[in-house]
Amino acid sequence: MSGHSKWAKIKRQKGANDVKKGMIFTKLARNITLAVKEGGGDPDMNFALRISIDKAKAVNMPSDNIERSIKKGLGGDDKTQFQKISYEAIKGNGAALIIDCQTDNTNRTVSELKKILEMGGAKLASVGSVSWQFEELGSIILKPARLQKAQKFGGEDEYIPVSIEEIEMELLEIEGILDIEETMHQDEDSEYKVLEISTSKNDFAIALKKIEKLQYKIVDYELVKIAKDQVVLTDSDLEKIESLVSNLEDHDDVDSVWSNVKGI
Repeated sequence: MSGHSKWAKIKRQKGANDVKKGMIFTKLARNITLAVKEGGGDPDMNFALRISIDKAKAVNMPSDNIERSIKKGLGGDDKTQFQKISYEAIKGNGAALIIDCQTDNTNRTVSELKKILEMGGAKLASVGSVSWQFEELGSIILKPARLQKAQKFGGEDEYIPVSIEEIEMELLEIEGILDIEETMHQDEDSEYKVLEISTSKNDFAIALKKIEKLQYKIVDYELVKIAKDQVVLTDSDLEKIESLVSNLEDHDDVDSVWSNVKGI
């Protein structure tokens, strides 16, 4: 499942330029507002909202922006009505995409997505023709380190390295965990070994809380859509699909893009 975290990529891009950062903030704000509308404004009771807020904090989105987005979801003066909608697309080389969007105008969104897809040699597919190839899972990225409280008054808490074997033994006791994969994770300026934990969608929130109680360092967590079977493309085709995915992700209405292509 490694390599599928779009938020890890967003965190690496956050310093790219002000335009990119502004676009990311706008998308995150919509996520927060939609999560509030669907499940209320308390992140302790609304897991989708908690995920959205943590994503926003991870890219240093100002707290005022977060609070403003929550108020909009609770019935503020914002008259714009956004909705979540997903589109499916295919490319002749076996590549399949799910494009998750947040939009206030589906006609505009679908028209503009068609243009991007056509430029990339792909096209929209009928509903259900692609989505059956994917499953929605919880993904938790865990660094092999456990929180150790400061021994002296005024001292700082710190994370102490823990063996991966020890962590895996504890994780095996948690119901709902489907798989544990050792992989590499990249931040803005470093790369290090992590455990990528996958859970069922229904067990995601409970499993995360149990892992948090173990006080391991959680790097990232989100709901992901993973292809049951991946296709392997030539370097040339892989470069083209990467360009297409990047162009889709840059669209204002696109929240995330999921692919069945190995390496994306």
